[in-house]
Amino acid sequence: MVSTRADLADLETFVAIARAGGFRKAAALRGVSGSALSHSIRGLEARLGVRLFHRTSRSISLTAAGEVLLAELEPRFLGIQAAMDLLDSFRSGPTGRVRVTTLRDAAELLIAPRLHSFRRNYPDVEIEVSVEDRFIDMVAEGFDAGIRYGGTVPEGMIASRLTSELEWVVVGSPTYLNERGRPERPEDLLTHECIRIRTGTDHVCKWELGDGDRMVALDVPGLLTLGDSELSIRMAQEGGGLFYCLRARVEDKLAAGLLEVVLPDWASTGPGFHAYYVSHRQVPSALRTFLDHLKAPLPDD
Repeated sequence: MVSTRADLADLETFVAIARAGGFRKAAALRGVSGSALSHSIRGLEARLGVRLFHRTSRSISLTAAGEVLLAELEPRFLGIQAAMDLLDSFRSGPTGRVRVTTLRDAAELLIAPRLHSFRRNYPDVEIEVSVEDRFIDMVAEGFDAGIRYGGTVPEGMIASRLTSELEWVVVGSPTYLNERGRPERPEDLLTHECIRIRTGTDHVCKWELGDGDRMVALDVPGLLTLGDSELSIRMAQEGGGLFYCLRARVEDKLAAGLLEVVLPDWASTGPGFHAYYVSHRQVPSALRTFLDHLKAPLPDD
């Protein structure tokens, strides 16, 4: 029979492992060792007299008994979390810790302009932001949410749109364009020095120009391939070649004349930034508040 606090803790551990899909991922989320979770589950299985997980060296899966237990327990634990969240209305504001992994473009355009106002408005929320264009296993590394372009959200996650569509342009420095000439058609880019960028999925990004039926995707040439948009923009500004990027990232440099848009009639639009998080987890109030703040218009300060 399950009756002690230890039993309830082990049942919650069981749900966490089933949600995460493995001991290692669950351990990372909880800040404990995988062996500690394994010990808890072995003890729970011994007390219950049934096996809850099928284990191999590479994976785990629920047994029939485990599936029945999860179906019964998960809504109850989610109900407890929901009840705890209701207490937020009795606090002065949300509390807790939020860990987010984000693209550099989103960090620059979305998070940085709003972070100070969030800290001022919600002083009891601890924020940790990891800027990383490379795709990572968000669950295994203990993040609450990630921020990516729409359409690139990992399978099995809940996506929440944070911005409207984004404009993409090709830019170059006046010095480079005066020396090499200004492209008049997308195909002209194939004779230019282009600064290529490696995406978070380890693929070299094709340049998509235009929208709808007139959209063309070019695998542009270039001797320089970079994995960071900030470095790529700087190289373009210094005359190192043409670069394809979000217009918002270079708006100030366009205004100052340090860069200019190439093929302006071929600017394209792409999905906006989206937050994503584990689909079957109750969204903590602190995370929900942070994401809502990112969706809000920029503060006046």
